[in-house]
Amino acid sequence: MSANEWNVLPYNRVASVAMKNYKELFLTHDSERFREYLDKVKSGNAKIAAGALLPHEIIGELNDEESGEVAELQWKRMVDDMLKKGKLRNCLAICDVSGSMSGIPMEVSVALGVLVSELSEDPWKGKLITFSANPELQEVKGDTLKAKTEFVRNMDWGMNTNFQKAFDRILDVAVEGKLSEEQMIKRVFVFSDMEFDQASEKPWETDYQAIQRKFREKGYQNVPEIVFWNLRDSRATPVMANQSGVALVSGFSKNLLTMFLEGGGIVNPEEVMELAISGEEYKKLVVFD
Repeated sequence: MSANEWNVLPYNRVASVAMKNYKELFLTHDSERFREYLDKVKSGNAKIAAGALLPHEIIGELNDEESGEVAELQWKRMVDDMLKKGKLRNCLAICDVSGSMSGIPMEVSVALGVLVSELSEDPWKGKLITFSANPELQEVKGDTLKAKTEFVRNMDWGMNTNFQKAFDRILDVAVEGKLSEEQMIKRVFVFSDMEFDQASEKPWETDYQAIQRKFREKGYQNVPEIVFWNLRDSRATPVMANQSGVALVSGFSKNLLTMFLEGGGIVNPEEVMELAISGEEYKKLVVFD
C-alpha cells in the first residue's frame, strides 16, 4: 500500500481489521480486482478474514453501500467458523432494544441477538425473544444481514420483561414439536443495559420455581439457564452468587459468548469468573503474599 502497488495486494491474506479499515481504499485504488475478489468470496472460491472482529463492529459497517458488502461477507465467515465449533446450539436470545439502549449497547444487543439466532438449531434457528411484558418468540426476517439487524431494532419492546412468560413460549414450542430433552433450549441469553432485578417483573426465585414446575410437568427435567448480559459498565451485583439458574456477564465479546458453552453448565458468577481466568495465559501467574 505504501508503495502504491495496489495491483499486487493479496486480498485473501488481508487481516480482518485491516480489511474493515482499508476497504474504501481498495475500492478507490484497485476497484476492479477488489470486486473480483469479493465475487470469489461470495461464490466460495476465496476466503475473507473475520476472526478479530466483534459482531457489533461488523454490523456497524452496514450503512454504507460499498462497505456493507464486505461486512456481509465477514459476518458470513464469522458465522461459518462458529458453526463448525458447534458450541452455540440450542440457545435463544432476549434482546432489549428499548430507548435506553442507544449507542454501543444497542449495537451489541442487536448483533449478538442475530448471531445467536443464526447459530442455533431448528426449531430455534433464526428466532429470538422480544424484551417485553408479553414476550414473543420472533422469527428474524430479512434476506441480508442489514435487513435482519433493522428488523431486530424495530421489534416490540417494553420497560422490563416477564421471564416466566418467555420460558412459557419456549415450553410451548418444545411440547408442540415433541422435542426431546436434548433438543430443548440449554441457555437463554438476555442482552440488556439493565440490572437483572430491574429487568424482571417479579422476584427471580418466584419465577424460577414456577418455571421448574412447568417444565417438569411436561417431562423436561432441566430448565434452561439464563445468562444475563449487562451491556453497560456496572459494579453492581444484582444476583447473589448462589442464585439458581443464572449467570451474569458484564461487557461484551464474541470469545466471551463462546466461552460459556465451552465451559459447560455455568450457573453462577463464581463459575463465570473461574472460566474467565482458566486460559493458558493465566496458568503461569504467581501470587505473592
